[in-house]
Amino acid sequence: MFGNESWVTETVAAVNDDEAFERAVRYFDGSVAMEIGDDIVWLKVYRGEIIDTEPYVPQFGATFRLVGSERAWQRLAAGETSFSQALYETDVRTKGNKLEANRLRDAIELFVRHLQATTPDDLSRMEAER
Repeated sequence: MFGNESWVTETVAAVNDDEAFERAVRYFDGSVAMEIGDDIVWLKVYRGEIIDTEPYVPQFGATFRLVGSERAWQRLAAGETSFSQALYETDVRTKGNKLEANRLRDAIELFVRHLQATTPDDLSRMEAER
């Protein structure tokens, strides 16, 4: 997504250190697939933390998916838009279990905030110049 895969590791580490995120997903046992243009990041969430990631959706699928263009995710990562705004403007859509996606809305917002905090300044600067 951003020229390297370290953003996944850094964002997941930051999210797993966040007590608010832990509370938001404490009772969720499932997975979220982020479809970023042609790329996929699968996140397994269990007992309040992200316990596994993959660059594909495993055979057993995902509880729900967050789908958007690479540009939409870059805008989110650069802080140009919030997750709620991206949903409202349909830059990012949910697919799959809508009930769980809505129930985890706060957790997704927190994930996006950590994504913004761990995004390299180079990306933010590149997006601001566009």
